[in-house]
This record gives sequence, C-alpha cells and structure tokens, in this order.
Amino acid sequence: MVREIEFNSHRKIIEDFRRASYGGTITHVLDEFDDVAHHFALFDKRDKVLGVTRVLRSDEVKQFEMMRESQLKDLVLPPAKLSLELSRACTIKGSAGIHLLSLCMGINDYAVKNNAEYLITKTGKHLLSLYQHFGFTTFGPPFVSDFFEDKRPIYPIMYRWTVVKREEPEEEEVLVW
Repeated sequence: MVREIEFNSHRKIIEDFRRASYGGTITHVLDEFDDVAHHFALFDKRDKVLGVTRVLRSDEVKQFEMMRESQLKDLVLPPAKLSLELSRACTIKGSAGIHLLSLCMGINDYAVKNNAEYLITKTGKHLLSLYQHFGFTTFGPPFVSDFFEDKRPIYPIMYRWTVVKREEPEEEEVLVW
C-alpha cells in the first residue's frame, strides 16, 4: 500500500533508500525540494517500507527540480492547472521493478484524486520502454543530469491524463407482437 509520509519524521528512511538505490552516483542525497515535496512510501503487509518517492506540485513550487538541470533550461512544460513531478523513486534491491510499478500506481491514484493533468519525471534508458508501455512520452531530448556523477543519458518523460467519455449505447426499440 502506498501512503503519504511526513518528510522530517521519515528523513532517515528516505535518505537510506536513496543512498542504497543510487549509491555514490547521486550528488545530493537530500535537497531543497524535500521540505516542500509530498513524500510517499510503499509498505508491505507488516508495515515494512519497500520503496519511497516524492512529488512536487506545480501549484506549490515555482519551478520543478527537473527544470533546474543545466541542459534543460529551455525545456517548456505544457500549460496545465496542475502538473506533478515525480522524482527520487527508490525501492529495495531485487524487486525486479514490481515495487517501482506499485509506487507509480499509488502516485497515479494521488494524481487522479487531485485532478492533475500531467505527471513529469525523468528516467534512464533501461526503464524508458517500461514507462512508454504505460503511456509516458518523451518531451525533450536526452540529457546528462547535473544530479548524478555517472553521466548516463536521462530522458524527460511525461504522462497526460485524459478523460475518456464513454458513449452510452442507444437503446434498441423492441417491438412486441
């Protein structure tokens, strides 16, 4: 189950997950966005944390973390009443992506409940096809992140929720003789 957690009381867990997940490749384990972000954790049936992530809301921050990347200064987001940025998603090792998927599903529920129009994030090439399978599209060229030392290309991706109106079938006229 994915639940929102308070940053200060879960700071150690969040920091430990990020260190374990990113190793020495991340330049800042915690940053200035953590105090204003909405943090979420994936819990198992025994209340053990299996993963963590954070969400920034466009109605609460002036600029998303991704927009601070030096190579993305000119990247423009589509106009929306509410966009969310998902970042720093980390799960326990050996989960084969299932916990990441569960975290994303929980964030999807949060986004739908809050009427978000877009969810943006970034990913390495190794997870790009998984995100694309679930409807994400790239919205800018790959770039080298300022926040990681390994200099692998990162892809900015987004998901747009659309309301699908189901047409009610016309009632058939039945003649009874």
